[in-house]
Amino acid sequence: MVLKVKMGDIGVGKSPDSIETLLGSCVAIILYDRGKKIGGLAHIMLPKSRESDSKSPGKYADTAVPELLERLVKLGARRDKLVAKIAGGAAMFKANTNSIDVGKKNIDASKDELKKVGLRVSSEDTGGESGRTVVLSLKDGNVTIRKGNEVKNI
Repeated sequence: MVLKVKMGDIGVGKSPDSIETLLGSCVAIILYDRGKKIGGLAHIMLPKSRESDSKSPGKYADTAVPELLERLVKLGARRDKLVAKIAGGAAMFKANTNSIDVGKKNIDASKDELKKVGLRVSSEDTGGESGRTVVLSLKDGNVTIRKGNEVKNI
């Protein structure tokens, strides 16, 4: 089964399923326990939450990371065995050189939030100026990135 994660949402699952999302300036925060074959993906839209929006923890890097961790541990993942990967953060709205690069801010915030919980990013496919499709295979933790005709694994 393929679980499709929408903007601002979080998806978790077990092998043999996969989790997929489509990204622009948003970032996918991916965590995977290779031994248990359990993983998840948060599709964050913005770096920092506002207290008034506590109903959407997957929308922000600062709330998505703890929520994703909690859901994975409840599913049986071992926190100390999780591998972190990130993808996305494209500069999709570059009208001029002075414009705010939301993608870059999302990348930085994702890395910072993972670091706060003791996880470092093992691999990434971030930045650029085009969107990408991200697929996490829960069989092996492989993350496939599709950008136009280009396909790669991280």
